[in-house]
Amino acid sequence: MSGIDDIQDKILDFVDPANTLIWHIAFVFVIGLGIAFTIKLRGVQLTRIRESAKLATSGVSDGKHNQRLSSFEAFCVGMGARIGVGNIAGVATAIVTGGPGAVFWMWIFAIIGAASSFMESTLAQIYKEKKSDGGFHGGPAYYAYKGLGSRTMGIVLAILIVFTFGIGFVAVQAANASSALTGAFDFEGNNIVFALIIAGLAAAIIFSGVKMAGKFSAKVVPFMALAWIVFALIAICLNFSGVANAFVMIFEYAFSLPSLLGGAIGTIIMVGLKRGVFSNEAGLGSVANVAATADVKHPAKQGLIQGFGVLVDTLLICTITALVVLSYGSFEDIMAFGQRGAPLVQSIVSSTAIGDIAPYLIAIFMFVFAFTSLVGYYTMSEANARFVRDKKAPIMAIRILVIAVAFIAAYTANMALMDGISDTFMAVMGAVNMIVVAMLSRKVFECYRDYRRQKKAGIEEPEFHRSALSDDTGVTEWE
Repeated sequence: MSGIDDIQDKILDFVDPANTLIWHIAFVFVIGLGIAFTIKLRGVQLTRIRESAKLATSGVSDGKHNQRLSSFEAFCVGMGARIGVGNIAGVATAIVTGGPGAVFWMWIFAIIGAASSFMESTLAQIYKEKKSDGGFHGGPAYYAYKGLGSRTMGIVLAILIVFTFGIGFVAVQAANASSALTGAFDFEGNNIVFALIIAGLAAAIIFSGVKMAGKFSAKVVPFMALAWIVFALIAICLNFSGVANAFVMIFEYAFSLPSLLGGAIGTIIMVGLKRGVFSNEAGLGSVANVAATADVKHPAKQGLIQGFGVLVDTLLICTITALVVLSYGSFEDIMAFGQRGAPLVQSIVSSTAIGDIAPYLIAIFMFVFAFTSLVGYYTMSEANARFVRDKKAPIMAIRILVIAVAFIAAYTANMALMDGISDTFMAVMGAVNMIVVAMLSRKVFECYRDYRRQKKAGIEEPEFHRSALSDDTGVTEWE
């Protein structure tokens, strides 16, 4: 294994500096345009949060008797992609590498990112397309091709989606899940066993198709998210005396790194941005792929729903995980564990009255969250394969690729390398996608204006027609 380890180390030595450089460039587009969208939409992610929540949780029974995803199923697939190891391991890693203040910046970027998610999800609905499987498909590749009229740009974005999520993010989820399981269930040859379990279960869902993936996520995601919240709240209550200090540390270190870490505020901001975007995926185009599959009457509906998903992911679930870690004690006490990611969370919760069962429970959460994310990433990868060529061969190739990556990543469990590769692709994907969204932003603003006009007129369920756009070139599914 030493030879393989040396190769992985050399790849990481190249990836780390490239990752840093690319993220500094991506920051301008991902955050800068997110702020611009927030201003133009008048803070829609906050001013319409009650309506967004209602839309996200309505229509639970819709879509049971057809091959298209209902709005609720699309929301659950999107949340399945968002709620992953980033909500547990990612938050703990952010605190260790960027200090407690990184959580504050995760909040800020989530609020900004919710506007970006509204934009890309609405755009994906406007330019969605019905494929041979009877369902809708869409996302960055589709709105670049149909909106900008550039097939080349569409193919570039489709390939970036597959590499970023079908390879990079799948690898991160599988490696982290395997690592957590290996740490909790210690027996000989466990790596290969867990790798086979993760890949085998993924294959069972993936080969059942996108609709089955939607049904799976709709059933599993709400239950597991609620279960994690309950479990984490119990852990927080057992360290309740430290909750107030946890919030104090978040705001105290928001603009300065702890002396243990050194560095400047830029480090905190970048850590908060990377781990926040990895968790909620705002502006990356990933959830836009899912949003396009929903069978809704107005594009803005999915925009509101998926924007709300960003807030749920970061402001609720990530914050609860942060409190589990930070309520333990001072930052020095937390660093004394000498751990990061899921092992840190496992150690902290084990120190409470929950005791030795904590590592096993957290490992199970990590496994399920990683698995639901993996299913979501497969859904996105298939949509983009269908964009390039809507035939059986490329779809089969994508399925085999995702399963193979899951197995290899789970077996090797090199989290540092997987994080570095996925972060680099994430930066490129975010920058390119946000530029394309900005170029087509007029269509989204017109669409949202039409939605608000109908709501003001007392129409409970607004319906969209492409005539609402000043230029409907490339729009094919809104007759």
